[in-house]
Amino acid sequence: MPKAKASATPRNLTGQVCDLCGFPLRAGRTEAVMGDRTYRFCCTGCRQVFSILLQASGSADPAAFRQTELFRKCLENGIIPAAADEIPPPAATPAEIPAASATAPSSLSVTLKVEHMGCPACAWLLEAVLSRTPGVFSATCTFVTDRLKVHYDPAATDPGRIAAAISAYGYQAAPAAEARSAEARRREWSRFGVSAFLSMNVMMLSAALYFGFFTELTAETVASISWPMAVMATLVLGYGGGEILRRAWGGLTCAAFSMEILISIGVLSAFGFSTFNLLRGSIHLYYDTVCMLVTLVLLGKMLERRARDQVLEEMEGFLALMPAKVQIVSEGFPHGRFVAAEQLVSGDLFRVDEGDIVAADGIVVSGSGAADESSITGEPTPISKKPGDAIRSGSRVHRGSLTVCADKVGPDSTLGQMLVVVQNTLASKVPAEGRTDKILRWFVPVILMLAGATAAAAWLAGLGTETAMLRAVTVTVIACPCALGVAIPLARVAGIALAAKNGMLVRSFPAFERSETIDTVVFDKTGTVTRGAWRLLGIVALGEFPSETALALASGMEQAGSHPIAFELQRAARDRRLRPERVAVVQAEENGVSALW
Repeated sequence: MPKAKASATPRNLTGQVCDLCGFPLRAGRTEAVMGDRTYRFCCTGCRQVFSILLQASGSADPAAFRQTELFRKCLENGIIPAAADEIPPPAATPAEIPAASATAPSSLSVTLKVEHMGCPACAWLLEAVLSRTPGVFSATCTFVTDRLKVHYDPAATDPGRIAAAISAYGYQAAPAAEARSAEARRREWSRFGVSAFLSMNVMMLSAALYFGFFTELTAETVASISWPMAVMATLVLGYGGGEILRRAWGGLTCAAFSMEILISIGVLSAFGFSTFNLLRGSIHLYYDTVCMLVTLVLLGKMLERRARDQVLEEMEGFLALMPAKVQIVSEGFPHGRFVAAEQLVSGDLFRVDEGDIVAADGIVVSGSGAADESSITGEPTPISKKPGDAIRSGSRVHRGSLTVCADKVGPDSTLGQMLVVVQNTLASKVPAEGRTDKILRWFVPVILMLAGATAAAAWLAGLGTETAMLRAVTVTVIACPCALGVAIPLARVAGIALAAKNGMLVRSFPAFERSETIDTVVFDKTGTVTRGAWRLLGIVALGEFPSETALALASGMEQAGSHPIAFELQRAARDRRLRPERVAVVQAEENGVSALW
């Protein structure tokens, strides 16, 4: 959706009613400055939906907005109030919300890549929609990275239903790994499905042909069974095994012997031998072997790809730290305009709002707030930022809005260097993997020589050409160690992904392998192993002083506080429906807060 300013003469609703739904304003109303005017709303839902419609239309006419499909759908789902008595209480600010508590033990999580989000309000809308979706525990959507992470109950919903709920609002969502290779996945499933179907038919006809070993079949009967088998086996070999044959030929021309060469030699030998017997009218056909070998190889490739995608999905939380969009500030767009992050260069000014991820290292030139650098340093406590302070890419603005002058961008930034470290670690080989590669390099030629020696020995033993050929093919078919070449790199990637998911950046995989020998860990500070979210566990009141009054008094003292403890005391009082006590002469000291009551 294009970014647009509000009209200079929008409809004025007297300031006492919501600028979207028209219901009366109450305490806790929200405001938003758009263009050259301040709009007032009865709740956060109206403010965010108004922002989306304004971005899409460029006109700030609430009467027109109320006729849109988005307005009606949000009304139906309770995102914006349908009556004045349905206006929700003011929501807690992000700073007041503690770190996400542990999700239900039975929950699963999925990371989706969302398309067609035009502004940060779109991300909020998706969170609001999913929070009202049955079976969804929590949803976190980040506009700048186009990522949506959902914790859900697998017994009540699934990623397909979640994506369908999102698509009803005009957005497209798909698992991050699936979005990367959707076309390849469709081709893979198509090849496997066709091959499996034809293979089952070939196996059925082969069973009928095997009766020829126990009873005499006429030449016409043999031909009517054999030729359909040959046609279907040709389709399986050409369509299902085409990619395998192309890879084998490519490796053969470069003298790089791979598993595909063994498979190709096995299936081509069985196919050629069967075709030779078919033309002779023999019932010794092995088209079923050709079909099943190709189908099983395709199945193995699919399982391998699925495992790899699951590993990559585990790393999405880390790799998605790199923003896909950035608000560049210029003379024509003083409030910022979203562009692709690749367009950001050193010296550009860009804006980072609350909840956004900083796209580049730089210096804060205007604005103030706090930045969460836990993804970079491990320290959970937000760090205050003001003009002149340095800020690093990968940090998340916890509070406030900042305008930053970019210094290091892309691979030169802090986050870019971290991603390069992870990618280099994934690309490097561990000692065991290097030894495996050496074994595989010689394995294929050795197996081919062994197959040739087997055929020669069988022929010299007087077993006949057909038996000698059959035994050579058998050697090539059963000697394919695909798991040997896949297991070690897949285990390496899975280990790095699991470490990244738990906040560990692996620079050297050999060092990571040796971590099992560690028996003592010394931390220089505890900030890197705590959540950074304060929780009120209990209240100890002196004498007969009521604990509820103590909490209400503490909440009253912390009404203007910005410390995490202040936010937690306010949240605890709201949860218990306690009204903050009126206090005077509030003084904040290093060791606490005092006031007159």
